[in-house]
Amino acid sequence: MITWSCKNALTALTLTSLAACENGQGVAFLQKPDGKATTKVVAMPQAKMAFGAVTLAAPEGFCIDRTSLKQNFALMTRCESLGAPEAAANAPAGILTASFSSASATVPTPSETAAALRLATVTDPVIKDRSVTFRASGPAPAEGLSETHWRGTARVGSQMISLALFGPKGGRAIGAEGRKILDRMISGLGSE
Repeated sequence: MITWSCKNALTALTLTSLAACENGQGVAFLQKPDGKATTKVVAMPQAKMAFGAVTLAAPEGFCIDRTSLKQNFALMTRCESLGAPEAAANAPAGILTASFSSASATVPTPSETAAALRLATVTDPVIKDRSVTFRASGPAPAEGLSETHWRGTARVGSQMISLALFGPKGGRAIGAEGRKILDRMISGLGSE
């Protein structure tokens, strides 16, 4: 059963995720630099999160946007969009958010997360001992992104991480590749 504190945390995580796409940060992350403008490097491969409780490593081809970084929130996108083209690999276009909160006794089920975040059409759930991934439909955080997206939740030590991966309509990030990205992120999380 999801508690009110978990519902409030999940709601706050959603609002934080959406707020990160304000002030011109949204779909601009999906676009490659045109080479004419100077791109400031704000890319990070990993960061200590939740006051050092967890090390968050961006998936291959993605980097953490240093300007988005808070103790409990990080926004990631293709490295080339953040000024690090040498680390871009073959990552799909997408915006990936990670939010942290104190862990509850159990990882919320897909239906509990969907209810708390007002998501619709939960499909493809995979429930493991310490994690859950699923595809859902809900408001996209920026124009040009699909409402269909991937969600993941995992317990890491004393923390619960909530992941959301959005991509353009018909893009690789919202297909089967999106789940693989979340699974690799979850398996690579290390608690301190």
